[in-house]
Amino acid sequence: MIKASLVALALALVLASLFSIQVALCQPDGGQGASLDVPPPSPSTASSGGGGGGHRQIDLDRILKAVQEGKQKKPDKFEELKKLLYIEPFSTVPYSTDLHLGLGISGNRTLNRNDKFAVTATVVNPNPIEIRRALYLHLEALDPGENSFKIVNPVAQIVQINEYKDDGNEKNITARAFPDLTSFSHLKKVGPAVLRLSVSDGQYNWHSQNLTLNVTNQPPRLENISIMPQPNLRYNDAILYLANVTDPDGDSVNVTLHIKDELDRERGNITQMVAGDGQASFLGNEFFSKSDAGKNFTYYYTFGDGIVSNETTVQDGPNLRKSISIHVEKPWVTPEDENQYWWQNYNFTLGMKNQGQEEAKVQVTLFTDTSAHPWRAAASKEVTLTQEPQVVYFNVRPFDVLDANQSFRFKFAYSEYDQHQQDYITKDWEKALNAKLVRYETVSWLGIGNILAILLIAFLLSILVERGFYR
Repeated sequence: MIKASLVALALALVLASLFSIQVALCQPDGGQGASLDVPPPSPSTASSGGGGGGHRQIDLDRILKAVQEGKQKKPDKFEELKKLLYIEPFSTVPYSTDLHLGLGISGNRTLNRNDKFAVTATVVNPNPIEIRRALYLHLEALDPGENSFKIVNPVAQIVQINEYKDDGNEKNITARAFPDLTSFSHLKKVGPAVLRLSVSDGQYNWHSQNLTLNVTNQPPRLENISIMPQPNLRYNDAILYLANVTDPDGDSVNVTLHIKDELDRERGNITQMVAGDGQASFLGNEFFSKSDAGKNFTYYYTFGDGIVSNETTVQDGPNLRKSISIHVEKPWVTPEDENQYWWQNYNFTLGMKNQGQEEAKVQVTLFTDTSAHPWRAAASKEVTLTQEPQVVYFNVRPFDVLDANQSFRFKFAYSEYDQHQQDYITKDWEKALNAKLVRYETVSWLGIGNILAILLIAFLLSILVERGFYR
């Protein structure tokens, strides 16, 4: 190492002296401005270019002699020159392939597919900076059930030669995080997942020890299974199938409703995706037709989160009631008084009969509609219909003072479908309700009777008061 330093120093001094002497020789005054005393060149060491000024050549012996004389005559300048040209000695050691690789994650090594984590790699490189090489880092994963590793980060993480720190124990260490893998939500299987670090410098390749993680999955659940509405369902009612979906891992759950007929055959199915915790809701009208009236059906669900699949037990319903076809006509209203006051009774009537041979129980509800009270229910009753026409009537007082001076509409709604496949019939009544706000006439026998009663009471009280004071 010392020998190499001395050789380097000697070469540097020689080159420096050569430069100094050449500059001196080029001076017009014959080198009076040079830092070292150099004798003029002899004729034997100069060659002419044909009388045109020419190029001077320096003899190596003269250079060495000039350096030696400079060392003796001007030692201070010589030492200053040495300091300027000094090269720090260094040792060249063989390139070491003994890299120490580490791989770890934040959190537990047992985790579910949606747990978040961070993967970090560490590299300890024993080589000094002058012989280090850039390192290319890849994270590799062996998924559950697979036979070979695959690269997680297609673009390598690069560690440059100057990106190391001393860990305090004279070891060069660096670290890298891999944002390409933060959870195992992409997995379709669970079990042991193996990670390892792959490193290359372009010539050599290294692998870290395997990091094994246990990936788990919690299956989803279906609860509170029901049908809405439950009683008295008709084949073309809005039948709603409901189920609450819960997945402890927060996975999206694929839910399928299966409808089965009385012979246990599948009538049809429909599927929807429920994200995380939510409710599956299916409208089942498309599965039923008029020919299904009076039949009983069952249903069940299959569901899964992409890893675990499950199914519920078979549920009863819907039990569709037998279809009844009724005939309705002549909706009408008759006020108690032709003046049509808001406070009086009104008789609403509707002609109805059953188009079948059997008796049919039908629920009939009357609604009235004004701008003050839109479609207010006035009354409801159950009637038994046969093939004989009958009049269904409601004698009610459906209005109040806010409805005065307004026209109104009314509607009969019934629990079976009529000849037009409707379950209601409406009629407009354009004659306005009487705007009179006082219920009684100004001059009437009732009004006169009230006044006489008040006067009689006042007369009796005055007699009692007078007798009391007289005594």
